[in-house]
Amino acid sequence: MRRTVTSLWVASLLCSAAPPRIAAHEGPEHEIEELTERMKKHGESAELLAERAVEYRVLGKLAEATKDLESAVALDPGSLTIHRELGRVLFLAEKATDALAIVTRGLSLESDEPTDLASLQILRAEILRSQNDHKKALADCDAALRLHKQNPEWYLLRSDILRRLKMHQDRLAGIEIGIKETGAGVLEIERVEALIDAGHFIAALMIIETELEDSRIKGSWLIRRARALLGLGRKTEADEDLKVALEDIATRLNPKTPDVPSLLDKAFAHELLGEKKDALRAYEEARDKGAADVVKEKLKILQEPTATQTARKP
Repeated sequence: MRRTVTSLWVASLLCSAAPPRIAAHEGPEHEIEELTERMKKHGESAELLAERAVEYRVLGKLAEATKDLESAVALDPGSLTIHRELGRVLFLAEKATDALAIVTRGLSLESDEPTDLASLQILRAEILRSQNDHKKALADCDAALRLHKQNPEWYLLRSDILRRLKMHQDRLAGIEIGIKETGAGVLEIERVEALIDAGHFIAALMIIETELEDSRIKGSWLIRRARALLGLGRKTEADEDLKVALEDIATRLNPKTPDVPSLLDKAFAHELLGEKKDALRAYEEARDKGAADVVKEKLKILQEPTATQTARKP
């Protein structure tokens, strides 16, 4: 979701900037230097400030990005794209309340581009989800998808919100619409996840078996099969799948530069096996590699002391 909003913003900047941009391989630091020099010579503009803010955000310099975007909004208070980028940066800076106010203000502006409004609604849905206001987040997702139907990541966001609301049938129906509209393979995977969460274990297994035959990387699909088998009460078979999944993950997980998806699979497999310490360690590593939002709930649950541990405390 975030990547999509960001990429739409960057694309709009690339299209609107009159002077040619520096080649991407020169890096954000070089781009910031040139933009700063241009503003020294020609004065600040909303466009140049917003461009520099994007580069600051890429570097993780959120305070600098915020300052530029606040100046850009003052210069161009009618720009939806600037409001969206400022809301995004504030959200990344963990200032959700401020981000929500900026995005809501942006949504009050007029625009001839439905996708601009939809992107703002999706960003607000992300913020509301972070605040556990799932019903309002769902309303924003639905409104955005009525305006723009071709972004698979927006369907994934709505799917996650519906999962949290335990609206399983609506979730499945929404994913089916997303597959029809986008043809995205990632939504095919999400459908299997939704089938398992909804308790449709046999239907999920039928798809999983086919994927296991065709897939070169089997760890994730073995974990999904294990979940379905656990749902059917077939724990011995599920445990065997999870152990094989961990072996598969180990063969492709680089210990020096582990990738987040593999770490999450590893953590989830250990969690399903009841291996709490190993799961916690893998989730913490995934968090440290950038998956903080994804694993927040998992870490909270796994770090809570059990009833037995609590009872033993003096």
